[in-house]
Amino acid sequence: MATAVELRNWTQPGAQDAAQATYASVKTALARSAAVQAYQPEVFLQGSYANHTNTRGDSDVDIVVMMKSAYMPDIGRLTVPEIVRYNAVSSPATTSVEGLRQAVTDALNSYYGYERVHPRNKCIRVDKQSGYVDADVVPAQQHRLYESFPAYGEPRFIEGISIQPLSGRRIVNYPKEHIKNGEAKNRKCSNFYKPTVRQIKRLRRAAVDAGLVGKKDAPGYLLECLTYNAPTSYFTSDDTQRVIKVLSWLQSFSASELAATIKSCDDIHWLFKTDPGDHNEYLAHKTIKTLWDFL
Repeated sequence: MATAVELRNWTQPGAQDAAQATYASVKTALARSAAVQAYQPEVFLQGSYANHTNTRGDSDVDIVVMMKSAYMPDIGRLTVPEIVRYNAVSSPATTSVEGLRQAVTDALNSYYGYERVHPRNKCIRVDKQSGYVDADVVPAQQHRLYESFPAYGEPRFIEGISIQPLSGRRIVNYPKEHIKNGEAKNRKCSNFYKPTVRQIKRLRRAAVDAGLVGKKDAPGYLLECLTYNAPTSYFTSDDTQRVIKVLSWLQSFSASELAATIKSCDDIHWLFKTDPGDHNEYLAHKTIKTLWDFL
Protein backbone atom coordinates (compact mmCIF):
# COMPACT_ATOMS: atom_id res chain seq x y z
CA MET A 1 0.00 0.00 0.00
CA ALA A 2 1.33 3.43 -0.95
CA THR A 3 1.94 5.97 1.79
CA ALA A 4 1.22 9.70 1.59
CA VAL A 5 4.96 10.37 1.51
CA GLU A 6 5.44 7.98 -1.41
CA LEU A 7 2.56 9.52 -3.33
CA ARG A 8 4.07 12.98 -2.84
CA ASN A 9 7.55 11.81 -3.87
CA TRP A 10 6.14 10.03 -6.92
CA THR A 11 4.99 13.33 -8.42
CA GLN A 12 8.58 14.18 -9.34
CA PRO A 13 9.91 13.50 -12.87
CA GLY A 14 12.89 11.31 -13.55
CA ALA A 15 16.28 12.76 -14.42
CA GLN A 16 16.36 14.68 -17.69
CA ASP A 17 20.07 15.32 -18.31
CA ALA A 18 21.01 11.90 -19.70
CA ALA A 19 17.91 11.83 -21.93
CA GLN A 20 18.61 15.30 -23.33
CA ALA A 21 22.25 14.38 -23.95
CA THR A 22 21.15 11.26 -25.80
CA TYR A 23 18.66 13.20 -27.93
CA ALA A 24 21.30 15.80 -28.85
CA SER A 25 23.81 13.07 -29.71
CA VAL A 26 21.41 11.23 -32.05
CA LYS A 27 20.46 14.49 -33.77
CA THR A 28 24.15 15.16 -34.38
CA ALA A 29 24.66 11.68 -35.84
CA LEU A 30 21.73 12.15 -38.24
CA ALA A 31 22.70 15.70 -39.21
CA ARG A 32 26.10 14.45 -40.40
CA SER A 33 24.51 12.07 -42.91
CA ALA A 34 23.77 13.52 -46.34
CA ALA A 35 21.71 10.40 -47.11
CA VAL A 36 19.43 11.06 -44.16
CA GLN A 37 19.13 14.77 -44.91
CA ALA A 38 17.94 13.98 -48.43
CA TYR A 39 14.66 12.86 -46.86
CA GLN A 40 14.09 16.34 -45.38
CA PRO A 41 13.72 14.85 -41.90
CA GLU A 42 12.23 16.39 -38.81
CA VAL A 43 13.72 14.87 -35.67
CA PHE A 44 11.75 15.06 -32.43
CA LEU A 45 11.00 13.24 -29.20
CA GLN A 46 7.90 11.23 -28.45
CA GLY A 47 6.90 9.21 -25.39
CA SER A 48 7.26 9.98 -21.70
CA TYR A 49 10.27 12.31 -22.01
CA ALA A 50 8.53 14.37 -24.68
CA ASN A 51 5.36 14.50 -22.60
CA HIS A 52 7.22 15.21 -19.32
CA THR A 53 5.55 12.21 -17.69
CA ASN A 54 8.76 10.24 -17.25
CA THR A 55 9.54 8.76 -13.87
CA ARG A 56 12.66 7.54 -12.16
CA GLY A 57 13.48 4.26 -13.86
CA ASP A 58 12.31 5.22 -17.36
CA SER A 59 15.40 3.99 -19.13
CA ASP A 60 15.20 5.03 -22.77
CA VAL A 61 14.12 7.82 -25.09
CA ASP A 62 12.02 7.55 -28.25
CA ILE A 63 13.32 9.70 -31.08
CA VAL A 64 11.29 10.06 -34.28
CA VAL A 65 12.98 10.70 -37.61
CA MET A 66 10.07 11.81 -39.79
CA MET A 67 10.66 12.17 -43.50
CA LYS A 68 8.91 15.09 -45.18
CA SER A 69 10.05 14.40 -48.73
CA ALA A 70 6.92 12.26 -49.07
CA TYR A 71 3.84 11.68 -46.92
CA MET A 72 1.09 9.14 -46.33
CA PRO A 73 -2.40 10.61 -46.85
CA ASP A 74 -5.64 9.75 -45.09
CA ILE A 75 -8.55 11.29 -47.00
CA GLY A 76 -11.29 9.43 -45.15
CA ARG A 77 -12.73 12.62 -43.64
CA LEU A 78 -12.98 14.50 -46.94
CA THR A 79 -16.13 14.98 -48.96
CA VAL A 80 -16.41 13.48 -52.44
CA PRO A 81 -15.62 16.82 -54.19
CA GLU A 82 -12.60 17.29 -51.89
CA ILE A 83 -11.36 13.78 -52.72
CA VAL A 84 -11.63 14.57 -56.41
CA ARG A 85 -9.59 17.74 -55.91
CA TYR A 86 -6.98 15.85 -53.87
CA ASN A 87 -6.61 13.11 -56.49
CA ALA A 88 -6.22 15.72 -59.24
CA VAL A 89 -3.06 17.18 -57.68
CA SER A 90 -1.49 14.22 -55.85
CA SER A 91 1.45 12.31 -57.29
CA PRO A 92 3.30 9.11 -56.33
CA ALA A 93 6.15 9.37 -53.84
CA THR A 94 9.72 9.06 -55.08
CA THR A 95 11.16 8.20 -51.65
CA SER A 96 10.23 5.51 -49.15
CA VAL A 97 10.36 4.97 -45.41
CA GLU A 98 12.32 1.77 -46.09
CA GLY A 99 15.02 3.85 -47.73
CA LEU A 100 14.96 6.25 -44.79
CA ARG A 101 15.40 3.39 -42.35
CA GLN A 102 18.49 2.19 -44.20
CA ALA A 103 19.96 5.69 -44.29
CA VAL A 104 19.29 6.18 -40.55
CA THR A 105 20.83 2.79 -39.73
CA ASP A 106 23.94 3.60 -41.76
CA ALA A 107 24.28 6.99 -40.07
CA LEU A 108 23.98 5.51 -36.58
CA ASN A 109 26.45 2.71 -37.39
CA SER A 110 28.93 5.25 -38.70
CA TYR A 111 28.62 7.51 -35.64
CA TYR A 112 28.32 4.98 -32.80
CA GLY A 113 29.81 1.77 -34.22
CA TYR A 114 28.02 -1.44 -35.16
CA GLU A 115 28.34 -2.93 -31.68
CA ARG A 116 26.01 -0.29 -30.17
CA VAL A 117 23.39 -0.22 -32.92
CA HIS A 118 20.71 -2.93 -33.21
CA PRO A 119 17.75 -3.20 -35.59
CA ARG A 120 14.36 -3.79 -33.99
CA ASN A 121 10.95 -4.24 -35.54
CA LYS A 122 9.77 -0.62 -35.31
CA CYS A 123 13.02 1.20 -34.54
CA ILE A 124 16.80 1.12 -34.36
CA ARG A 125 18.15 0.79 -30.82
CA VAL A 126 21.31 2.66 -29.80
CA ASP A 127 22.80 1.26 -26.61
CA LYS A 128 23.58 3.70 -23.83
CA GLN A 129 26.99 4.59 -22.48
CA SER A 130 27.98 6.53 -19.37
CA GLY A 131 25.99 9.77 -19.12
CA TYR A 132 23.42 8.67 -21.70
CA VAL A 133 20.37 6.40 -21.92
CA ASP A 134 19.27 3.86 -24.51
CA ALA A 135 17.65 5.41 -27.58
CA ASP A 136 14.94 3.95 -29.79
CA VAL A 137 15.25 5.78 -33.11
CA VAL A 138 12.03 5.48 -35.12
CA PRO A 139 12.14 6.10 -38.90
CA ALA A 140 8.74 7.33 -40.01
CA GLN A 141 6.91 9.10 -42.78
CA GLN A 142 4.77 12.16 -42.30
CA HIS A 143 1.10 11.16 -42.11
CA ARG A 144 -1.60 13.64 -43.06
CA LEU A 145 -5.13 13.17 -41.78
CA TYR A 146 -6.91 15.61 -44.06
CA GLU A 147 -9.77 17.60 -42.60
CA SER A 148 -10.42 19.80 -45.63
CA PHE A 149 -9.19 20.21 -49.21
CA PRO A 150 -10.76 23.43 -50.52
CA ALA A 151 -10.85 24.59 -54.10
CA TYR A 152 -9.06 27.75 -52.99
CA GLY A 153 -6.67 28.15 -50.10
CA GLU A 154 -4.52 25.66 -48.25
CA PRO A 155 -5.67 22.16 -47.27
CA ARG A 156 -6.02 21.49 -43.56
CA PHE A 157 -4.66 18.31 -42.01
CA ILE A 158 -3.60 16.81 -38.69
CA GLU A 159 0.03 15.71 -38.77
CA GLY A 160 0.92 12.25 -37.57
CA ILE A 161 3.62 9.69 -38.26
CA SER A 162 3.39 6.51 -40.30
CA ILE A 163 5.71 3.67 -39.25
CA GLN A 164 6.37 0.59 -41.37
CA PRO A 165 7.75 -2.15 -39.08
CA LEU A 166 10.02 -4.87 -40.44
CA SER A 167 7.07 -7.20 -39.91
CA GLY A 168 3.43 -6.44 -39.28
CA ARG A 169 1.02 -3.77 -40.39
CA ARG A 170 1.72 -0.08 -40.79
CA ILE A 171 1.28 1.95 -37.60
CA VAL A 172 -0.11 5.49 -37.47
CA ASN A 173 0.41 7.65 -34.38
CA TYR A 174 -0.09 11.33 -33.60
CA PRO A 175 2.69 12.16 -31.10
CA LYS A 176 2.50 15.92 -31.63
CA GLU A 177 -1.23 15.88 -30.87
CA HIS A 178 -0.49 13.81 -27.77
CA ILE A 179 2.04 16.37 -26.58
CA LYS A 180 -0.20 19.35 -27.37
CA ASN A 181 -3.24 17.84 -25.65
CA GLY A 182 -1.23 16.80 -22.60
CA GLU A 183 0.08 20.34 -22.17
CA ALA A 184 -3.44 21.75 -22.51
CA LYS A 185 -4.80 19.25 -19.97
CA ASN A 186 -2.00 20.12 -17.55
CA ARG A 187 -2.82 23.85 -17.79
CA LYS A 188 -6.53 23.17 -17.20
CA CYS A 189 -5.60 21.07 -14.17
CA SER A 190 -3.40 23.77 -12.60
CA ASN A 191 -0.32 21.71 -13.51
CA PHE A 192 -1.45 18.66 -11.49
CA TYR A 193 -2.24 16.36 -14.44
CA LYS A 194 1.31 15.29 -15.32
CA PRO A 195 2.35 14.73 -11.68
CA THR A 196 -0.70 12.47 -11.35
CA VAL A 197 0.38 10.43 -14.37
CA ARG A 198 3.78 9.98 -12.74
CA GLN A 199 2.15 8.94 -9.47
CA ILE A 200 0.01 6.28 -11.13
CA LYS A 201 2.96 4.99 -13.15
CA ARG A 202 5.00 4.65 -9.97
CA LEU A 203 2.06 2.98 -8.19
CA ARG A 204 1.87 0.47 -11.01
CA ARG A 205 5.63 -0.18 -10.71
CA ALA A 206 5.24 -0.80 -6.98
CA ALA A 207 2.40 -3.24 -7.71
CA VAL A 208 4.66 -5.05 -10.19
CA ASP A 209 7.41 -5.28 -7.57
CA ALA A 210 4.85 -6.71 -5.13
CA GLY A 211 3.89 -9.39 -7.66
CA LEU A 212 0.35 -8.06 -8.10
CA VAL A 213 0.65 -6.85 -11.71
CA GLY A 214 2.53 -8.44 -14.61
CA LYS A 215 5.60 -6.63 -15.91
CA LYS A 216 4.02 -6.13 -19.33
CA ASP A 217 0.59 -5.16 -18.05
CA ALA A 218 -0.57 -1.54 -18.28
CA PRO A 219 2.41 0.18 -19.93
CA GLY A 220 3.03 3.85 -19.21
CA TYR A 221 1.29 5.01 -22.38
CA LEU A 222 -1.92 3.21 -21.38
CA LEU A 223 -1.86 4.67 -17.86
CA GLU A 224 -1.25 8.15 -19.25
CA CYS A 225 -4.23 7.89 -21.59
CA LEU A 226 -6.48 6.55 -18.82
CA THR A 227 -5.48 9.44 -16.55
CA TYR A 228 -5.95 11.95 -19.40
CA ASN A 229 -9.65 11.06 -19.59
CA ALA A 230 -10.37 11.77 -15.92
CA PRO A 231 -12.44 14.92 -15.22
CA THR A 232 -10.41 18.08 -14.75
CA SER A 233 -12.01 18.77 -11.36
CA TYR A 234 -10.35 15.66 -9.89
CA PHE A 235 -6.84 17.08 -10.25
CA THR A 236 -6.68 18.90 -6.93
CA SER A 237 -3.58 20.02 -5.04
CA ASP A 238 -3.73 17.21 -2.46
CA ASP A 239 -1.31 14.51 -3.66
CA THR A 240 -3.23 11.68 -2.02
CA GLN A 241 -6.81 12.74 -2.73
CA ARG A 242 -5.99 13.43 -6.37
CA VAL A 243 -4.87 9.84 -7.04
CA ILE A 244 -7.79 8.45 -5.06
CA LYS A 245 -10.28 10.46 -7.13
CA VAL A 246 -8.77 9.49 -10.49
CA LEU A 247 -8.46 5.78 -9.69
CA SER A 248 -11.91 5.71 -8.10
CA TRP A 249 -13.35 7.18 -11.29
CA LEU A 250 -11.50 4.70 -13.50
CA GLN A 251 -12.39 1.63 -11.43
CA SER A 252 -16.08 2.54 -11.60
CA PHE A 253 -16.15 1.52 -15.29
CA SER A 254 -16.65 -2.00 -16.54
CA ALA A 255 -14.28 -3.25 -19.22
CA SER A 256 -16.84 -2.63 -21.95
CA GLU A 257 -17.52 0.87 -20.60
CA LEU A 258 -13.79 1.63 -20.72
CA ALA A 259 -13.71 0.60 -24.38
CA ALA A 260 -16.69 2.82 -25.16
CA THR A 261 -15.48 5.84 -23.17
CA ILE A 262 -11.70 6.21 -23.14
CA LYS A 263 -9.86 8.02 -25.91
CA SER A 264 -6.13 8.13 -26.50
CA CYS A 265 -4.27 11.31 -25.59
CA ASP A 266 -4.23 12.33 -29.26
CA ASP A 267 -8.05 12.64 -29.15
CA ILE A 268 -8.14 10.81 -32.50
CA HIS A 269 -7.94 7.15 -31.53
CA TRP A 270 -10.20 5.25 -29.16
CA LEU A 271 -7.74 3.65 -26.72
CA PHE A 272 -9.22 0.15 -26.83
CA LYS A 273 -10.70 0.18 -30.32
CA THR A 274 -8.53 1.98 -32.85
CA ASP A 275 -5.27 2.82 -31.04
CA PRO A 276 -2.41 0.90 -32.71
CA GLY A 277 -1.19 -0.28 -29.31
CA ASP A 278 -3.86 -3.02 -29.36
CA HIS A 279 -4.67 -2.47 -25.68
CA ASN A 280 -7.02 -4.95 -24.00
CA GLU A 281 -9.85 -3.39 -22.00
CA TYR A 282 -10.31 -6.50 -19.83
CA LEU A 283 -6.67 -6.56 -18.76
CA ALA A 284 -6.76 -2.79 -18.22
CA HIS A 285 -9.90 -3.12 -16.08
CA LYS A 286 -8.25 -5.83 -13.98
CA THR A 287 -5.10 -3.73 -13.55
CA ILE A 288 -7.07 -0.64 -12.50
CA LYS A 289 -8.92 -2.69 -9.88
CA THR A 290 -5.59 -4.05 -8.60
CA LEU A 291 -4.08 -0.56 -8.36
CA TRP A 292 -7.20 0.72 -6.59
CA ASP A 293 -7.01 -2.07 -4.02
CA PHE A 294 -3.24 -1.63 -3.68
CA LEU A 295 -3.62 2.10 -3.07
